Amino acid sequence: MGRENKRHKSSESSRSQSDDPMEVEGTVSTQVILPAGHITRLPLELLAEILSYVPSPRDILALARTSRHFCTVLVNNKATEFIWRQARGRSVPRPIPDFTPNFTEASFAAFLFDPKTCEASVCRKRTREMFHSFELRAALCDQSKCLAAWRSQALVQVTGLAAQYPGVMSWLPTLERSQSTFFIGGITKVFVRKGDWEQAINEYKRAQALGNDAIEAYIETKKGAAQMVSVLRPFYKKLDVWSRAYETQRKEVAQFNQQRTTTFAVENDWAVRDLLHNQTYSTLLNAKNRSLEYLTPAEIQPLVGTIGQEINESQERQKLREKERAQQARMDQVRDTWDGMKTKDKPAPVLPHLREFRKLPVVKIYETEAAGAEKRTMQDPFVASVLAENLEQWREGARGALAIVLGFPGWRNLSRKKLHPVDRLTARFRCSRCDKSNAAKGRSVLDGGGMDFARACEHVCAHLPKKKQSKDRWSAERFVPDQQAIDAISEVLALCCTTADNVDSLQITQDLGDRVQCKSCSLVMDVASVGRHCKRHEDCTFKIVDTPADPPLERGLANKCMTGDEVNSGKVYGCRHCVLAANPADPPPLRLLTFNGLRSHLKEKHLVPWIADEDFFRQKDNEVAIPSGTVKADRGD
Repeated sequence: MGRENKRHKSSESSRSQSDDPMEVEGTVSTQVILPAGHITRLPLELLAEILSYVPSPRDILALARTSRHFCTVLVNNKATEFIWRQARGRSVPRPIPDFTPNFTEASFAAFLFDPKTCEASVCRKRTREMFHSFELRAALCDQSKCLAAWRSQALVQVTGLAAQYPGVMSWLPTLERSQSTFFIGGITKVFVRKGDWEQAINEYKRAQALGNDAIEAYIETKKGAAQMVSVLRPFYKKLDVWSRAYETQRKEVAQFNQQRTTTFAVENDWAVRDLLHNQTYSTLLNAKNRSLEYLTPAEIQPLVGTIGQEINESQERQKLREKERAQQARMDQVRDTWDGMKTKDKPAPVLPHLREFRKLPVVKIYETEAAGAEKRTMQDPFVASVLAENLEQWREGARGALAIVLGFPGWRNLSRKKLHPVDRLTARFRCSRCDKSNAAKGRSVLDGGGMDFARACEHVCAHLPKKKQSKDRWSAERFVPDQQAIDAISEVLALCCTTADNVDSLQITQDLGDRVQCKSCSLVMDVASVGRHCKRHEDCTFKIVDTPADPPLERGLANKCMTGDEVNSGKVYGCRHCVLAANPADPPPLRLLTFNGLRSHLKEKHLVPWIADEDFFRQKDNEVAIPSGTVKADRGD
């Protein structure tokens, strides 16, 4: 018993009747198959009657390319060849000549009307012009420079050379154009392609070197090509005459229709450019130009209302686009101003994030400025002064709010020797919302040394979606003190015999440099690294040493390497942990690693999950002294 549910293979005939031009046999189409149009159900007699009004076989070719159905009906079908013949007979300005047997109706229409590529080396653009030479299959655009370049590079004049090589010209295609520039004293110039001529002469000379019999045999091999040229040359000359008449008529029609367009635009008080870009009118104009038909007022007048409405709508859209472009330009200028304040101003001022910066009163008014208002820029003295006031007000509000977070509500400075709470080294903050998100996802903040006042002001919760970030307002209520970092920094300040509120504490720690040593891992660092480093150990304490780190710490190097700002220098990074663990009496060769290799080394051997400046050093050149003696380059993976 056979399988009843077996799927039968569809026949070739059923597939050939599909009307979907995108369908390919043997593949599954992912496109939506649209229902067949009613025109595909027309009998052949009615289709032929409809196509009897088209002025050129180009329109029939276009219809044949719309679907497989029309391709089957119109192309290579003896029953529909009369449709193509009638269209050729109705062609303007004169009927298209009958083609030779090497063409079909469809291929001949494609030969005449399909777009071509300009052969000139200075152009190579697509063009809808007829062949400049049908016999040479030479396609050129309507630019004079292309014609001059093509003549000088691709053609060679052989008027006086044909007698030296008898029989050669009988099979070489020539330029059939017979303008006055191709005559010399009543003698017609003969032009052939340079490549064809050189190949033919080289072959003729090789045969000539072998004797007269070889020349006769060579000419005999070219007899078929010579006969083909003799048959096709009169046909190509007829096509050349027809194409020049066609191009002349096309230019006259295009010029007349352009003048009619200008007159029509002036009568209705429209810009000519707007009228030419109007979809309704441009469709009519292009159809008339393609069909070589003149525009008449009777065809235009019924469309005046529709065209006017479309032009008005287009102008409104243009005004809206101009307004949006102007607003976008102002927004870009605001971004450039914010970037310039962060990068060019030294020292960089405390700024809010760009989204919060845009919400400042003067910036909001500037970005949403109505069209036609007085034009100002962000560099305008008045705008700049108001912006400075807005920023100062924002900073004062942020300073007071973050002081409350640190436990100093309503703090007022009564002494010049005391720092504001947010300006102190112990002003370290964490975002409670980010910590909560990281805890929910099981992430630990490995590089968390807390945020100082500047970083807290520009902080944006990265875990929020972009839409929420754009609507989110900065608030000090989401910050909490980073107590572990505050305690560690306070301990170091006590070792320096100063306090966090002392105005001299900033200079003292700066003068201290890289002389703070961790008692747990013996790494040496600066005070700025203490808040981050203290979280590596459960009970982390520090001491002050007499000598700074050797080689000196490059502040910010780890962050530059992690973000890609630092150029990858290869194997030039050394591990300070290995240097400290080595026996000073017999130091082993020190490995130099790539940065990624160094990160893997620190995680695997020293259990350092997040690299910091105090964990490594960089050898900048061969003269830098490396503290472990001999340096040996090795792989870091």
